[in-house]
Amino acid sequence: MFNIVLISLLVYSCQSNSKYANNNSEDVVASIGTQVLTKEDFLKNSIKTLNSSDSETVAKQQIEHWITESLFYEEAISKLLDDEIDINKQVEEYRKNLVNYIYQTKLIEANIDTLISNKEIEDYYNKNIENFLLKDNIVKVNYYKIPLKASGLEKMKKLFNSQKDNDKHLLNNLALENAENFFNNDSTWLYLEDIKKEIPDLRNQPDLILTKGKTMEFSDNEYYYYLKITDEKTRNNSSPLSFEKNNIKTLIINKRKTDLINSYKMQLLNNYYQKTKPK
Repeated sequence: MFNIVLISLLVYSCQSNSKYANNNSEDVVASIGTQVLTKEDFLKNSIKTLNSSDSETVAKQQIEHWITESLFYEEAISKLLDDEIDINKQVEEYRKNLVNYIYQTKLIEANIDTLISNKEIEDYYNKNIENFLLKDNIVKVNYYKIPLKASGLEKMKKLFNSQKDNDKHLLNNLALENAENFFNNDSTWLYLEDIKKEIPDLRNQPDLILTKGKTMEFSDNEYYYYLKITDEKTRNNSSPLSFEKNNIKTLIINKRKTDLINSYKMQLLNNYYQKTKPK
């Protein structure tokens, strides 16, 4: 329970507008200009504490915060022009935009076609290839991070450069059992910087030497690292289609959404002109 003496003192010291003197002063904690903080509102929103001395401190801070914000508001009202504080107009504009957005979302959900063929993706890529430039180097890799204590490490080393299907299958099984991390999907592009994060010693290597066919081995106190770069693309060159496929899908869907809404709005406009055209 808040200290009544504290509240009484704060009520007396904070009431700065005499027009509230005739109002039940015991119900008013503070008043600034047109703003009134009643005891009921104050107690409703106050933070309760168990310690009475803490309660006094917290109550004083809350009331001072209310006073500060009210003073700032009163000054804002006095300094801003009427059109700058036309809240009703701004609220109505916000409401209109929000309602339009909700309706637009409903229209898109009900009418958008999300199926995109590979041909459509390829056509979009070829027509806009100048927009698909790499900002970073990308690579395809075979990568293995294996604990030095792993029992299958030496077997794996003998299989890394083998092109036999049986050996590749055996290597994959050994990696599942021994490697802490590995990646051997030759069809997937990765950012070179992400590979560098996996191999500490690779961070000191210049990108120029990390070319197609390059094989590198590193070791530290805990791990053996094997890296073979099977393909690479450098920044400022055209990004490969496979790397941009998901991005292109998003671009196509977004264009369909825009076209759908623009077409619908144009239909509304044409219907309006038809209805209002003089007969």
